[in-house]
Amino acid sequence: VKCSEQVKAGIERYFDGQLLVDIVNVPALYALEVRLMPDDAHPRHGKRFVGQDAEAIGCRTIFSKVTSKRWPKVDALVQQLESFCRVPVRIILLGRELRPESPHSRRAPASVRSAANGPVCGGVAARNKGAPQDEPQGHATIILKHSKGFLKELHTNAVGEAEASLFPGNFMLTCEADSNYDRLSPEVIAVPSRFALMELRITASMKKRCVFLVVDHLGRPFPRFPLRLRSKESADRLQPISVQTKVNGRGKARLGRGIWIASYDAGEDEPRDTWPVQPVHIEFEVQEAEVPQFFRICVNRIRFSCDIMLRTRFQEPVALCPFKVRSANGDRAIAHGQSTDIGLASCDLPVGRFAFWLEAVESSPFVPQQFEVVVKDDASFTPLERQVETKSADVVLHLITPDGEAAAGCMFHLSPQFSGGGGAQEMSMKTDSSGCATASMCLLEPYVFSIKELGKASEYMPQEFTFLTDRRHITVVVARTVLGPIPERNVVLAVDASGSMGAYLADVKAALNLALVQQLHRSPGRTFNIVACTGNQMDFHPGLVESTPQTIENAMRFCEAIEPGGASNLFEAIRHAFKSLEVQAVYLITDGKCELGETFLTKVRALYLQHPGRPKVHTVGINCVPQRLTHRGLQAVAAMTQGTFRPVCLQQDEVDPLTQVAAAARHAGVGGGPSGMDLSEAGRFPGGGGTTTEEEYSGEEDFNDEFTPQLAFVVGLLRAPPDTRAERAAARALSLGRHAPSAISFLVPFSAFGARLSVVQK
Repeated sequence: VKCSEQVKAGIERYFDGQLLVDIVNVPALYALEVRLMPDDAHPRHGKRFVGQDAEAIGCRTIFSKVTSKRWPKVDALVQQLESFCRVPVRIILLGRELRPESPHSRRAPASVRSAANGPVCGGVAARNKGAPQDEPQGHATIILKHSKGFLKELHTNAVGEAEASLFPGNFMLTCEADSNYDRLSPEVIAVPSRFALMELRITASMKKRCVFLVVDHLGRPFPRFPLRLRSKESADRLQPISVQTKVNGRGKARLGRGIWIASYDAGEDEPRDTWPVQPVHIEFEVQEAEVPQFFRICVNRIRFSCDIMLRTRFQEPVALCPFKVRSANGDRAIAHGQSTDIGLASCDLPVGRFAFWLEAVESSPFVPQQFEVVVKDDASFTPLERQVETKSADVVLHLITPDGEAAAGCMFHLSPQFSGGGGAQEMSMKTDSSGCATASMCLLEPYVFSIKELGKASEYMPQEFTFLTDRRHITVVVARTVLGPIPERNVVLAVDASGSMGAYLADVKAALNLALVQQLHRSPGRTFNIVACTGNQMDFHPGLVESTPQTIENAMRFCEAIEPGGASNLFEAIRHAFKSLEVQAVYLITDGKCELGETFLTKVRALYLQHPGRPKVHTVGINCVPQRLTHRGLQAVAAMTQGTFRPVCLQQDEVDPLTQVAAAARHAGVGGGPSGMDLSEAGRFPGGGGTTTEEEYSGEEDFNDEFTPQLAFVVGLLRAPPDTRAERAAARALSLGRHAPSAISFLVPFSAFGARLSVVQK
């Protein structure tokens, strides 16, 4: 009997009295059985079923002392009952929150809003607009906790329903601590001992929207104030909430009803003496009302925000430079930090005089220095802005050509843009074999880089631009001239005049005229000829002619008469130039949009070996992408004939295809406009910003998808349209700069009036 009483008490205690237990006396000695019986067979109905009678009506035997030969244990019985007595439970979670009034109704006049059919008084929907609404809360989490430690999480579906299988007993319902729900009603549910679906409707009250305004003792908003909110009543269950105010001193949070404590949220490693305010401990109450609450928290500042703008002599920001603020005698550190990208040094300082130390590292362009900061009790401080000196350093300029090769032997000049700078006056420099030159410069001060006109044939185009840098190594792209020095006495200048060369022909003509005047004019004993190669070859003279003033003038007229059209046929151009037995070199200018495969190279090799003078073929490739098909083909022709390959970068002229069609129509006698023309032919004309080599059209060599965004990036960088061929070439070089193997940064030329140049990192 004593054992039976203990089993009964243990079961009722665990299941919170929801599982009824009765003791039935039997005549058998030492018999003790625990059975789970249907409700209609319970002894309270007046009839007792024991032994075989109980099994006959479907009672489940949980324990039998006769069978097990031992006394029962309460924990084992409870575990069996818990696993067997499972009740299906369906919970529908509803949320209640005051709906905010729509912006449209707030903007309406008061007379309209209060009208019978207005948004406030009109209609059931309008009257219920601001009333609390119960709506299913989908994808929420409910935590069920039994008094004996059982814990289960339920997750509602899209319609706010969650199902679980629970054993009889009382369960406490709570929400997740970091959710937007505050409390559940009811907070405790009782699961009865019935094998039937139990459906419950739970209402969740939402946490209230609370707005905090933090002001200091001077009544000014406290920006970026770290506020720590913790519940006074449920501190053990709810984690503290951190809120940081914005620039206007306001912060928002959702809080549950009850008493809360606001304090300063200090970091783990922030010592007490560095706090900007005195200790804060403010209690406030979040009420049961559904409307949002506003709280004004006043703190007593002991440190004030000081923002000092650090700039150089030329208004460049002192960016990402570490600093420290010490006491006036320097024995104690007050604050430290790093300036922002715009050169703003921000720190919190108490009232008094302090020493501001700018701790520039060795690689920094700024000079370490110290100045005094004064903070007054009205939160004002001086200085608001400080000029920082920059270092003078040896800067290595790495000059490269558009194809990434070192610009060896390049003469250039470097001078400060403004007088009175710390650097020297104009410096004349020349790069070494690796394209490098070292200059002593003041960092972050504007300099003028220029390659001047020499009055004779030169390797690089004249160009000038302004730049400033904070680095010790910079890369500059310099453009090659179309034709460099011509050392041979008897030469043929072959120009590809096909349709694809139309965008570059003006620059090529200018280069030919310059070579005629600077290198062939008044050069007794030198002979030359000019060949314009398309489908049919057109030459200036049937053979080589003396370089007399008259022939030079006639040759310049011939160059101006060259017009683009037809297809490229470089082999016929080389064969036409090789007809003269006295020719020593052929300068072939082309964009390479033709066949340059093995068949072409074999024919050129045979033509070269058949000529008794073995003339060199110097190829000039316009806008050839390094290591692509055109670049490799022209390079192979030059190497095979012991000539040189000269890659040149030129900017394409902007051409409107429809304008060309209209012009062609007017030239053909079609008056007025494009009537009667097929505009689909417009796509055959070269356009601005188009392709550069034949590899961009097909096959594995296609790279147009990568090239186009880079060209657009370059156009976005230029502050003024390029005015000279050198600037156009440099802009084009930037678009091809990804092929430069050693490029660190590029300097882009500007033709705007004294426009400053920034270093563009590659």
